[in-house]
Amino acid sequence: MIRSSLRRAAHACARGFTLIEVAIAMAIVGVGVVTVLEIFNAALRTEHGAGVRARAVIRARDLLERTMTMPDPIPLNESGDFGDGYRWERKVREATDMLEGNSRDLDVKSEVTIFEIEVSVLWPQRQDREGVYTLRTLRVAPPPQT
Repeated sequence: MIRSSLRRAAHACARGFTLIEVAIAMAIVGVGVVTVLEIFNAALRTEHGAGVRARAVIRARDLLERTMTMPDPIPLNESGDFGDGYRWERKVREATDMLEGNSRDLDVKSEVTIFEIEVSVLWPQRQDREGVYTLRTLRVAPPPQT
């Protein structure tokens, strides 16, 4: 009697896993693997987008610096292409609205000209969308010689 119960106990321990237990374990592992792959894919997309925007920022700052160091700023509106999918636009205009309020109150002719400089870098994101990074600043310059 003791032998038969020991045999049954030994036989019960050596049975292993059933097919349903293995299937459930594989399903749980599969869901975990798919989730990890989706997280990895999202991280790669985010990193790519950050790199694209970082290149746009560097190019916009460079273009703004070159515009700010022009010896004699003049009103202009121009655009161009960097050649690798990025485009740029540069606008320089007199910011007369900055001085109008003061000159009316004081009735004084200003001895400076204020220019508003706007630089934009554009890049394609999707078929129907375009990314844009814009910088704006003001520059004070002597009035144009007449």
